[in-house]
Amino acid sequence: MKPVKLTKSIHLAGAAFGWLFVIASVFAAPHGAAQTTGSNSPTLAEVVVTAQKRESTADKTPISMTAVTGADLQDRGITDFRSIAAQIPSVSMKTNGPGQTEFEMRGMTSGGGNSPTVGFYLDDVPMTAPAAAQNGKVVIDPTLYDLNRIEVLRGPQGTLYGSGSMGGTIKLITNQPNSSTLQASAQATLSGTDGGGFNHDENGMINLPLIPGKLALRLVASAQDTSGWIDRIVAGNFPTPTNGGDTRGDVLSAPVLEDYHGSNSETLRGGRAALQWQPIDGLSIVPAVFYQRITQAGPSAFDSDPGTLAHYQPFNIAEPYADTITVNSLTINDDVGPVELTSVTANWHRLSQMVQDGSENFENSLDGFPNSGSFYGPDGTGPVDGDEIDPSRQFSEELRAASNTRDRLSWVVGLFYSDFNSNWDFTTAWTNPPAFFATIDTVWALQQHTNIRQKAVFGEATYGITDRLKLTLGGRWYSYTNHFNETYWGFGEPQGNDTPTASTVIQDNSGGNPKVNLSYQLSHDTLLYATAARGFRPGGGNAALPVNGPTVGACIQAGLRAIGLNAAPLSYAPDSVWSYEVGEKSTFLGRFRVNGSMYTEDWKNIQLEGLPCDYPIYDNGRLARVYGGELEFQALLTDQLYAAVSGGYSNAYVAESSRGYLAGNMLPDVPRLTASVNLYYHTRVTDSLELVARAENVYTGERVDLTFPDGEPDMVTPLGGYDLTNLRLGVQSVRGWTAYVFADNVLNKRASLENIAQLTLANASFNRVETNQPLTIGVDLSYQY
Repeated sequence: MKPVKLTKSIHLAGAAFGWLFVIASVFAAPHGAAQTTGSNSPTLAEVVVTAQKRESTADKTPISMTAVTGADLQDRGITDFRSIAAQIPSVSMKTNGPGQTEFEMRGMTSGGGNSPTVGFYLDDVPMTAPAAAQNGKVVIDPTLYDLNRIEVLRGPQGTLYGSGSMGGTIKLITNQPNSSTLQASAQATLSGTDGGGFNHDENGMINLPLIPGKLALRLVASAQDTSGWIDRIVAGNFPTPTNGGDTRGDVLSAPVLEDYHGSNSETLRGGRAALQWQPIDGLSIVPAVFYQRITQAGPSAFDSDPGTLAHYQPFNIAEPYADTITVNSLTINDDVGPVELTSVTANWHRLSQMVQDGSENFENSLDGFPNSGSFYGPDGTGPVDGDEIDPSRQFSEELRAASNTRDRLSWVVGLFYSDFNSNWDFTTAWTNPPAFFATIDTVWALQQHTNIRQKAVFGEATYGITDRLKLTLGGRWYSYTNHFNETYWGFGEPQGNDTPTASTVIQDNSGGNPKVNLSYQLSHDTLLYATAARGFRPGGGNAALPVNGPTVGACIQAGLRAIGLNAAPLSYAPDSVWSYEVGEKSTFLGRFRVNGSMYTEDWKNIQLEGLPCDYPIYDNGRLARVYGGELEFQALLTDQLYAAVSGGYSNAYVAESSRGYLAGNMLPDVPRLTASVNLYYHTRVTDSLELVARAENVYTGERVDLTFPDGEPDMVTPLGGYDLTNLRLGVQSVRGWTAYVFADNVLNKRASLENIAQLTLANASFNRVETNQPLTIGVDLSYQY
């Protein structure tokens, strides 16, 4: 493997960083004490949000939430949601890479089942549909350029946002066309990664008022190219596992045949177009389209054994990933005086494709196949790969009406409908069937068609009992139908051949999500609230398990018995949660903000994942409990210095033993503690230039990962906690341009983010560990007109 060293671009960016710091310091010295105080002192800005489907401010909305403006995102150099999510209290992630991330909130792990526990919205379009793919309930990974704001709503949002929002909801709100002014912006980011290469991102926006006051077009385009830092090494005379498959062979001693440096390089191309037509006062019609394609040459994962930033393989099998999404939407708002009517119609199409190397896994005796003792030759196992294609689409319609007055009573009511379809296609193939006593080259193949139709009626009303005391009551009636059709074949099929076997699961369910919220405005700057709310997510069907092979059937049966099952369940039921929360929001002197909350959750009929003989199935457990809280503190320490500290604590555990999970076990993928610290300093250096410096540190605590072999939950893999630090220094001009130098992951730490999902069988002798980008230094230039 090549030694890790800084690239030439890092040296150049580092030199630029040093010179900019010196020059800015010289200019800043005589001006630092010239800032005014008193009545001209800055205050903490309030962010306008639509968390309750009508406008308010984050400080006056009686729920636990975090709102981040698009301007703040750009100033901090944050281009993807994963980066900002790590800084938001009680948000955790299960990530296999770009476009392959499940988000979780308040301990609501999403490992079990095919539906997410956190809702994800692009404007008002729901994007979190169920998934059959091996890499989970992953959401799109849109660029955040020209974003208006992000809203992260913690706790069940089942009343207004429906299924899949039992842990919370994430909303990305884009900037809308402006028919009054011509606007344009551009950004270029150039950087180098330690052990990688040159990276560059380009973004642009133009807003065209076609008919002033009536018609406007907004166009946004993005291109990102990120160098890789993982080696894919093809080694000769590849060693087989020893110690019954528990110990990997000495791959470092094997001769290197090929070294594909930067095998996880990533490319993103995307754009957004929105047309706003205002034919009469109060009426707005906005058709919009969003397109994005992410391609990655291979995963950003290294082999835990030997622990170098590389994946070692006996055969040259590339592992590309691609994710393409197109979202078409039509939003109509009609302000008719006391009522505002809104219709959101959307239709999106997504295609994810992935190939993964499984050659070494099938040489491991723990997979239930005989160990031939060699990868090569007539009796060798030969190359094995897994291939996954996951096309999905969804049509949705939401029609709602909201009060538009400032009376004691405010309300919103609506109807919702969605029709989701996916056609998941998965194949594992080997090239030398006789090595496994087989006569066909298909190990295991699945084709699954899932159709889920959901309908809902929802409403929420807030009544001012007094000028300070308000009561909010909400409810959502929902129903869904899930049609799950599966066809499977291959060596693992009961007949052990290419004859397809079909199965069908049909599931219907309906129910209600109530919510009660009581808030009290203790003073103009202090809000107290208490909430009780319910959330749910749909059930679904299970993929069939292979039963053929010398020992695989017995291995699966033993794994099922270990988690209390005699046979693999064909389906699993919905689960639900009741959450109870108290919180406060306070500001002091316009310079200090403290938001805090505490909660407890009862998660019933929890959907859990089991791995009999390493094959995933889902079933319902009994009860899990979560308790914790969040605290966010912001302060303008001086007119030039801003500080923000936040943290979240979630204790999520199994309350009643079931399905192999013992009472007291931590739920997987949920850190108990998340925290972040941000410092921001600015000072005027000339009449038109301002010096800006930022430092931030993000901490994610220890959690456990569900990558155990043979269905033994006591063999979950711990993932250590980590913290990452970023620095930025730059100048901002009143003429609209900015120039920054930055160092991300300045201490060059390597974090273990996740043990990635294996398309083929899991391997007991090592994990493939998703990791973060090493030290990256660069320049960030932007201009706004």
